Amino acid sequence: MASDQENQRLPVKQSVAGVQAQPATAAQAVLGHLPGSESIDTAEKVQIAREEGYDAMAIDLALVPPGATPADIIRLLILITVAAVLVIFFFPLNRFFKPAPQDLGSMSIGGPFLEASQNASDVRNKPWLKALVKIDRLYFQEGKLSEAIKLAELELEKAPQNDRAGWRNLYYRYWELLLDADRGLVLKMSTRAYLDDYPEDPFANYYFARSFLKTADRYHNLNAQTRNSYRQNAEAVARQLDRTCSSLLAQKKHPGVSQEKLQIIEDFYQKLRLEQAKLFVLIWKLGGFEEDEHPDVIYRDKALDICESEALADMKEARALKAVIYTHVLDRWNWFEGQQIIQNKLHQRKDFRKQLDELNAELIP
Repeated sequence: MASDQENQRLPVKQSVAGVQAQPATAAQAVLGHLPGSESIDTAEKVQIAREEGYDAMAIDLALVPPGATPADIIRLLILITVAAVLVIFFFPLNRFFKPAPQDLGSMSIGGPFLEASQNASDVRNKPWLKALVKIDRLYFQEGKLSEAIKLAELELEKAPQNDRAGWRNLYYRYWELLLDADRGLVLKMSTRAYLDDYPEDPFANYYFARSFLKTADRYHNLNAQTRNSYRQNAEAVARQLDRTCSSLLAQKKHPGVSQEKLQIIEDFYQKLRLEQAKLFVLIWKLGGFEEDEHPDVIYRDKALDICESEALADMKEARALKAVIYTHVLDRWNWFEGQQIIQNKLHQRKDFRKQLDELNAELIP
């Protein structure tokens, strides 16, 4: 019965000798203290307890069981928060669950433009699209890269000089083909001419930077004058990429930009920043891979900052470039040099070696 359960919560009566007087059974306790009715209210319980000589505090505790106070709850929350922070600090998720590096790839307008997938009226009314369909058929279906490049050059000669933007997809495909054919000098001249009219075009800047880097990589033994010339040009290209990236970021802020457009802008931004990081490494290389407090280390650190940025941290190409930088640093880090300042932080040689080993392990397929 409910009355049995409630009555058992009352404190046990103390005898005169200080010994607890326990009833023989729960039933006897009920018969000895409660009236014969089916229920008993709180006031009657209190009255009975007082008549039996129970202490007032004991009666209060029996009627209202102690619970957690607000102070107890606050202390518990503080302990939980501190424990969570310690776990996150000492056992970060990315230490055990590192995301697999993603391929960034080259800047492209996508797969082939097939005639069957195009609107017939568009093909007739857009000369650049008609030419692009023919070029893509040569390259993607027949595998004739050289012929596709020749056809692209012939078609681009017909493009009106005051409407290059209208023919931009044909230019973009042409640059893709030149890069695949490893024709860096032609690519460099074509993109430079296009940039004269459209200096912030992402494709033109990307492929111009790629062609510049390809050309520079082919020359290993340069005299001081040539190195200085390449260095100045590399700095100029890096600044141009920076302006283009700023233009892309401005487009992202437009309230009417679609989600698809945002994704395209982000992709362009990542690719341009990666090329900029490569240019910074080239400048560092042309200066002789200087270290410590030499002014050129700022370019090394800028390249590392880009590779570790949120936009590129999970990209395979960025991690590969970071591994290249680490390798150059360690190649010039003497065993007796305990520490070195990199990205404005002191690093131990053994820790740096460990990070390089981890990077190389991540890049192994």
